[in-house]
Amino acid sequence: MKKTTILSLVNQKGGVAKTTSTINLAAALSKLGKKVLVIDLDPQGNCTVGSGIDLTNLKYGTYNLLLENTPAEDCIIKRDSYDIIGTDIKLAGAELIIISKIARESLLKHKLDKLTGYDFILIDCPPSLSLLTVNALTASTSAYVPVSASVFAVGGINQLSDTIDSIKILNKDLEIKGVFLTRFDKREKFNYMVEDALLQMFEEKLLKTKIRVCADINKSQVQGVDIFTHNPKARSAEDYMQLAQEVIELEK
Repeated sequence: MKKTTILSLVNQKGGVAKTTSTINLAAALSKLGKKVLVIDLDPQGNCTVGSGIDLTNLKYGTYNLLLENTPAEDCIIKRDSYDIIGTDIKLAGAELIIISKIARESLLKHKLDKLTGYDFILIDCPPSLSLLTVNALTASTSAYVPVSASVFAVGGINQLSDTIDSIKILNKDLEIKGVFLTRFDKREKFNYMVEDALLQMFEEKLLKTKIRVCADINKSQVQGVDIFTHNPKARSAEDYMQLAQEVIELEK
């Protein structure tokens, strides 16, 4: 039985291209021959919509997975590139229910432990250090942190590091495996200052790949497709493919 690598893409700061990176990293891994499942754990459902799924037709999603006896297999939506367990606004009220559950931090882990057949599972976390995020990190083998190359980008990452350290009580193998820059503009001097700050904080954990600003990303999101489907020659397609190759190498 193949071992599944479970990755959380996490940053409590919004607007860092976390969902965009989840979608396009999943698509890139798929193009490299990996079987990939995406789990949308953000109640906003942007990863679900960005994967071309109509929320009004979502029969089972992460709410059903976490809080009902719905098997993971019944929640999975098959797609051409990667599979996905989607979500809708119903998940927003989940934390009020989760907080009263026994082993509340491990609800997702118990469901994913029974799931086989995937090389990678990518979890799109909400932009907060909530119980949903804790569930994602408890279930994960690694965390990857996208950071926007902008003002205040570095703020809060120390808090995230502390959260991951505290979760090691439940998941001793969890670590931040990689930090990568998004929305990087080579013309902006400040972007390099952010890169230098991250290098000082994370050293070898700062990945070589930088996701450059690219108009095609916005166009692909409007269409509900990944960047490779929209324009495989876009600079972001090149960047996410390089990111996927780095991730595969780190997870060997």
